Amino acid sequence: MSKNTIFATDKDGNEITIGQVENWIADKEKAKLATLVYDRLYGRYLKPFDFEDAEYEKSYKNGFAIMANCCLLIEAFISFQEPGLKSTYRNSERCFGIFFTTQDRFKDLSNDGLSAAQYKNLEFRMNRNNKGIPKEFYTDVRCGILHSGETRNNWKIVRSGEFFDEANRRINATKFMNRLKYSISDFKKELKKEDFDTSIKWKIYIEKLKHVILNA
Repeated sequence: MSKNTIFATDKDGNEITIGQVENWIADKEKAKLATLVYDRLYGRYLKPFDFEDAEYEKSYKNGFAIMANCCLLIEAFISFQEPGLKSTYRNSERCFGIFFTTQDRFKDLSNDGLSAAQYKNLEFRMNRNNKGIPKEFYTDVRCGILHSGETRNNWKIVRSGEFFDEANRRINATKFMNRLKYSISDFKKELKKEDFDTSIKWKIYIEKLKHVILNA
């Protein structure tokens, strides 16, 4: 691991190195560290689709690709918030349940699922007990897109209309992406409000940062 390895790029295009992040942690630079998670996640997963250009909108922007990146981002996002999930290996399905039951903007996708406590319980048998929209979304959207190059069981990805049409299993990828962008922005704001030394949220977040650095 080199201290010059790029960890993220900020909104102005400036590269942030691992060495800088380590210094921010040592100096308890709350504002910089809180902004870092937004810069890393938004910049790597969503920014490519947030480009305002008529030709891009018409010929290149694609709801399927947007949703693929959003699904990847959901797992990464949860890994910065949940103890025991610094790595989401074998817990991808759990991450979606946690996300849909804890993020207010996505509660429509938690219908008929388990409780947040059950999703967060790492001893709970997810493959046997998960159900409802969280189970369907994980299997038919996330796994369908990432593993088979298609959605399954009549789920549809669109870029117009309402956020989620449950009756017809239609997801608006653009609105999904925008809500996800605000969710990671909310997390940044929450970190800034919390006390660095006593907050569980900060403890989990810093542990994840160190985990990423260790494996860089």
